[in-house]
Amino acid sequence: MSSRNFEARTKMLETIMYLLMLLLILFLKKIFLVPSKFSHLPRAPVLPLLWSYLSAEAEDLRIKRIILPFANDHGHPIVLVWAFGMWIVHVLDFKVGEEVLRDRDWVRQLPPQDLLIWRLVGKFNLVFSIGEPWRKQSRAITAAFKGPPPIEVFVRNTNQLLGVLGEGGIFQWDDLSQRITLDILGDALMDHEFHAINETNSALLQNYRTINQAITAPPYVFLPFLDKYFPRKHAIKGVEELRSTFANIIRRKQEKRGQDLISRMLDTPELSFVEVLDNLSVLFVAGHETTAGGISSVVYYLAKFPQYQEQARQEVLSILQDSEAPDHQALTEMVFLWACIQEAFRMNNPSNFTLPREVDKEKTLGGYVVPSGTMMCFSMSSVHHRESTWTDHNVYKPHRFLEPGSSLVSFGLGPRQCPAQHFAMWEVRTIIAMLVANYRWNLPLDSVHQDQIRNGFSFSTNLNIPRDLYMQFCRL
Repeated sequence: MSSRNFEARTKMLETIMYLLMLLLILFLKKIFLVPSKFSHLPRAPVLPLLWSYLSAEAEDLRIKRIILPFANDHGHPIVLVWAFGMWIVHVLDFKVGEEVLRDRDWVRQLPPQDLLIWRLVGKFNLVFSIGEPWRKQSRAITAAFKGPPPIEVFVRNTNQLLGVLGEGGIFQWDDLSQRITLDILGDALMDHEFHAINETNSALLQNYRTINQAITAPPYVFLPFLDKYFPRKHAIKGVEELRSTFANIIRRKQEKRGQDLISRMLDTPELSFVEVLDNLSVLFVAGHETTAGGISSVVYYLAKFPQYQEQARQEVLSILQDSEAPDHQALTEMVFLWACIQEAFRMNNPSNFTLPREVDKEKTLGGYVVPSGTMMCFSMSSVHHRESTWTDHNVYKPHRFLEPGSSLVSFGLGPRQCPAQHFAMWEVRTIIAMLVANYRWNLPLDSVHQDQIRNGFSFSTNLNIPRDLYMQFCRL
């Protein structure tokens, strides 16, 4: 090869290398450099966030380590956060959050349609609908949840749980909490028996956990487009099977109505079959995942603080007296137990933040002007750990909820807050009351949760669900 040809080829390779480097720089700039329209907003550092995502750190730890300092150290009511190439404003202040979540100009942001979670829950549901479709679904589902909570359903299923616990022993509590909430959901909302508590090899539960593992696979969480170009056929098949199970339940209810949620939705003529199916799918995911996480948090903190567990037990036993199970009135009188539950939810809220919303006009948010196209979410975990609101915010103190003025935002604020929140909280109250009346429990010495509660990596990085939470129960 002549020297002239060699030099030409060398220059061509150098040019290609420079172009590739330029493209890489432009790509990184687009991904990481804050847009000029957001340059005036307080923002969390990008590199620690990136490392946090890549290391699959639980969202609650990321909030406390990176985002929450902006609320506690700097007093900012909002902070700009980078997440997988997007910039989202996190609202860290209760009053700002209340204002923005009641503002109908902020519209729910839809996730990419290729995501596996979209295949599971659909898009014609209360979570993702907007405008009139959302209003009609909201009316129907809110009406379906009205009325007294089905305490007898909670008691019946908790008795099955107590049967599994027997005389005591070490049990994986995060597994049992998922099982009982699934059975309650089927019993109360679908008039359907999943048999999750008594059947350790429940095909439906195993299928759902396989789906959830696929949804939480870090590469697909970090790079959502992978679901479009590299679909996972096994997971998609599992989703289709689960949706088919729900569809069959709905068809049976079309033939024979009951007092369950599905029947009430079917009695709403403006709801289509697909809308009923998609809402049932959302309720299935949210109705047992978040509630199970909340129950696990309560059980954990009562194990860590046996003095509060004993105080709650004495209260419950004095109110129940000779009754084997509580009714609505008895649960209402258990004020310290309720304080313990609320404090556990404050410490480890089932959801860290609301789903993102977007605005198509310029707005003022917490004293900052945000441009059209801004995405926002309300950081409930940050609000629950603001030093200006909660003294010793990292310390479990149930008594703070015996004082007037302490309130939670566990289920969001405004018209889009969870319509099933009262159902869920009465469910938690019933289960915990029956547990403390029948058992003492503590953490095993080798528990990974000895120092602090440890949540798993969830499909949206949003849910706080303790994993591998073993408890040692002793029958009274």
